[in-house]
Amino acid sequence: MTHTIRSRSAAAALTAAAGLALAVTAGAPAQAALVAQSPTGSSIHASQVTAVSATTYADRLVRAWGRGDYSATRYYATAAVTDKLFDQADPGGIHWRRTRVEGTAGTIYATYRDEARGGTLTVGVSDIALHDGNPAHSVYTALFEDEPASLGAVAWADHLVRAWGRGDHWTASYYATPDVLSQLFGYANPGGSHWDRVSAQGAAGTIFVTYRNTATGAHLTLGVSDVVLGEGGAHAAYTLRF
Repeated sequence: MTHTIRSRSAAAALTAAAGLALAVTAGAPAQAALVAQSPTGSSIHASQVTAVSATTYADRLVRAWGRGDYSATRYYATAAVTDKLFDQADPGGIHWRRTRVEGTAGTIYATYRDEARGGTLTVGVSDIALHDGNPAHSVYTALFEDEPASLGAVAWADHLVRAWGRGDHWTASYYATPDVLSQLFGYANPGGSHWDRVSAQGAAGTIFVTYRNTATGAHLTLGVSDVVLGEGGAHAAYTLRF
């Protein structure tokens, strides 16, 4: 997966050019203040976040970064954390799933696992800042651990075949479109452990990965979109042939 890396200065320039401004109405109560506007024009108000839990707040940050929404990310996090996230990947992608929440000394730490690449991200939310009437930038620390290289299309297809093979519908649904998922589980449920990869070739932005069932001799070819993977998306396996 290829991500566009955004430097601190480039991010600032892009934000300014797009008219994505953080603003608080002078003299107005914090609850009524417009504090951020996303690229789609939707706004974040302080009243929308003062009542949420630190965990929900962290989830919103990760989703904003995941879709490449710099303005919203900058509302939820400090400048340093925002830069760290976008320097890691832009967009962050939709692969992040929360796995753990811990609290200590006024900070809630939420950990997310990158299910496409295997690493983790832990963000720290100041519970005090979040609930003192001025909730902006409450995420003040972020730590990436064991974040490896992105999954390529071949490894992506392998993950899908293994999930289908053990009958793991939920995990397989992450890697494949609903149509591909339906065809796989309609063919066999579970798919079994006999599928060996025998070839992979690319054409027009799609990698076609072929597997042979060593028990039956059947073949399965999956088409994985390199474009979707490059944008940090899921469900990249969009076509198949038995």
